[in-house]
Amino acid sequence: MNHAGSDPAVPADHADSGEPAGPTEPTEPTDGVGIVGDAAPTGHSHPTRPVVRRRGEQNYTAAVYGSVLAASVVISAGDLRAPLVLAVLLISSGLVFWISHVYAATVSSVHGGWHYGAIRRAMAHEWPVAFAAVPPAIAALVCGLVPGLTIAEGVWAALIVAVAEQQLWGYAAVRNAKLSGPALTRTMLLNVFVGLVIVALKLAIPGH
Repeated sequence: MNHAGSDPAVPADHADSGEPAGPTEPTEPTDGVGIVGDAAPTGHSHPTRPVVRRRGEQNYTAAVYGSVLAASVVISAGDLRAPLVLAVLLISSGLVFWISHVYAATVSSVHGGWHYGAIRRAMAHEWPVAFAAVPPAIAALVCGLVPGLTIAEGVWAALIVAVAEQQLWGYAAVRNAKLSGPALTRTMLLNVFVGLVIVALKLAIPGH
């Protein structure tokens, strides 16, 4: 006589089908964001710290923000800053805001909390904020080496590079978002409008 159906440890349906009884293995997350390490649920009641795993992707938000920040630094510096001084201001501002973004992402546990892996991911993800200051800083330094160019012309060159960078990063963000139709038109017009506002601010606030 088959006693499998009467065994309380073995469900009757498994006994009839011949399939082994036991817990089902959890499926692996496939969306690129999941729980890794010791964050998986266990039979214990103690809470565990989730560690977020994300796909590596370009942070277009930080890049656009960094280019606008660089342009604002050029405007606030005025036309009396020597090329080297302007370049130092651009790079130092970019680094300070990069560290600030990393700190904010770490505090809010965007990349997993306070541990080396999460902080390293935050540093890499927010790096475009600092990198956006490099092209206008180089433009200022190059203009300082060209005979006949004034300091004001070097400042304008740095601003033009920053605005051009803002336009390029904005276009890249639109392409990445795969916008089309009216949404694409509105976003591109907004991008151009922000660039024009930056130039208008520079014209409204002459050398100071």
